[in-house]
Amino acid sequence: MSNSFVVTMNRQFGSGGREIGKRLAKILDATYLDKELLSLAAKESGISERAFENADEKPEKSYLYTLSTTAYGNFALPFSYPDVLTNDRLFAIQADVIRKEAAEKNCVIIGRCADDILSGHPRHVSLFVHAPFEVRHKRIMELYHLDVKQAKELIAKTDKTRASYYHFYTNQRWDDLLNYDLSVDSSLLGYDDTADLLASFIRKRIAGRS
Repeated sequence: MSNSFVVTMNRQFGSGGREIGKRLAKILDATYLDKELLSLAAKESGISERAFENADEKPEKSYLYTLSTTAYGNFALPFSYPDVLTNDRLFAIQADVIRKEAAEKNCVIIGRCADDILSGHPRHVSLFVHAPFEVRHKRIMELYHLDVKQAKELIAKTDKTRASYYHFYTNQRWDDLLNYDLSVDSSLLGYDDTADLLASFIRKRIAGRS
């Protein structure tokens, strides 16, 4: 293992975790990995990126991908049981990519059970970003141009899906703050100051593990 460090972040929908993660990666001069992991996993495996997008942060389902989503490179394989792409298989491929990236460079990784996958990394800091429901609700209404009911339903659905995905692959509660080194309410300081706060914590935390 190199001296690289890795920061993993889970987040409530609408809390601004993705934006804070981007700012944090810039402050720490680290590679930001969110949707980028899907492209890396597709490139590493030869499986279409669409397959990874369809399974992204969703728990296993017993559904079969069509030939268009079981394409390897520019070729579609004839359908047979060994060719079926389950979410489990895609998760395993993505987990390997996460371990590889974390071993080679400084990273800030968003979601995808990366905190559990990298639990053995000696210079790993795990974070959880949350915010009051009313703050998230207002932000999702503005961001996606939704009415009150639509925003409420989208928040509930997205958080439930993330929690189910996390529990399915880790057997732990996604929102159990005891699973993280630090949890933070992003509404208290705003995105920029929250990122600064987290960066300070991470530097001290990593220094203590050197």
